[in-house]
Amino acid sequence: MFDFKTPVKNDLPYIRKICENYGTMGCDFNTANIFIWRNKYKIKICIYCGFLVLAYFRNDKPWGYCFPVGEGDPTAILAEIFNDAKQRGVKAKFVMLTDAQKQKLVEITGYKYSFEELRGDEDYIYRNYDLTILPGQKYHSKRNHISKFNRTYPNWRFSLISKDNRLDALKVAEKWCRNKGIDPFTNDEYRAISETLDNYELLKMHGGLLYVDDEPVAMTMGCDINRRTFDVIFEKGLVEYDGVYSKINNEFAKTLVGFEFINREEDMGIESLRRSKLSYHPVVILKRYAGVRDDKA
Repeated sequence: MFDFKTPVKNDLPYIRKICENYGTMGCDFNTANIFIWRNKYKIKICIYCGFLVLAYFRNDKPWGYCFPVGEGDPTAILAEIFNDAKQRGVKAKFVMLTDAQKQKLVEITGYKYSFEELRGDEDYIYRNYDLTILPGQKYHSKRNHISKFNRTYPNWRFSLISKDNRLDALKVAEKWCRNKGIDPFTNDEYRAISETLDNYELLKMHGGLLYVDDEPVAMTMGCDINRRTFDVIFEKGLVEYDGVYSKINNEFAKTLVGFEFINREEDMGIESLRRSKLSYHPVVILKRYAGVRDDKA
């Protein structure tokens, strides 16, 4: 049985090393995400034979296992996942599988599975060049939104998040919540943003703030998944400022020098968010699946 534990700060360097070497583009194995969302999603981890085994818990039992991440042959780790589930009295359900992981699971174990596509959990991944330059006719409307923002709010400025302005990022998040009738202090995302800002250096975050007349009107931050891919975890804007999201998206992309891809995460099954993400023309929509073995475990 795996010795699962809730991730703590001291685990982060080792988790980061494993995930970076694995090379995934998925946001579920972004080290910061594992830590930030550990309480909301009851994430627990185990380092086993050099692999990171991650599971989501409910009522002190794992309801979903992720595909093990590490270098080398995962055959023994997958066998141990089935053993772990059996000892805990649960079905071994795999979640957040990519197409490649789904294929590996079948090939390695030799079992038949019933798979379900996790429609709201797909990652939208873009070329950094596209979000920075906004080239061609397909980005014409985005360029227009930014031009209108610049004309309407000539006293705008963009700054990277630092220890001197972190409270401005939290101020945007709080106002965003209140504009939607949400109590920020009971909101999971607001609390995650607050904790992330408190551990900014430890989590190796990189973020930006957009100001109009020296008032913060949008914030964004994330961190690298690996050397090629940056993950935008949070982005909040005050929509009374027309074009605010197009503007901060573009300004922030310009700061991600050296990254080929930008992962802007999932749409959570929200149709308006899906349309917005598609309007930026992702080069990859990283599909996700859940799967359980057809035969008796």
